[in-house]
Amino acid sequence: MASLYIHDGAQALTLQISGAVTQVSAAELEQTWLTARSTLAGRELLIDLGNAISVDDDGQTVLRRLASHGARFITASRLTEALAAEVSRRVPELLPAPRPSVWNR
Repeated sequence: MASLYIHDGAQALTLQISGAVTQVSAAELEQTWLTARSTLAGRELLIDLGNAISVDDDGQTVLRRLASHGARFITASRLTEALAAEVSRRVPELLPAPRPSVWNR
């Protein structure tokens, strides 16, 4: 099961996923996004897949939905890069992993 962390910064809202994204954690991710999207106010939505170890079909469905609403993905390996490309139907723009000093300004 995955853990979900929210990093709420001035320029972006980052949802960081750690672990295996299964049906339960995919539902939690979607609910978190639905709750948080009203607070975006022009900020970017980033999905950090750097610590994701696997994503099932339910997780991929949710990630596709997020991508269709403009989310961009942070990747850390060929596995997460391939996942981001698959769910977004495009080659992801690789973003550096967020650092607290950068994202908490």
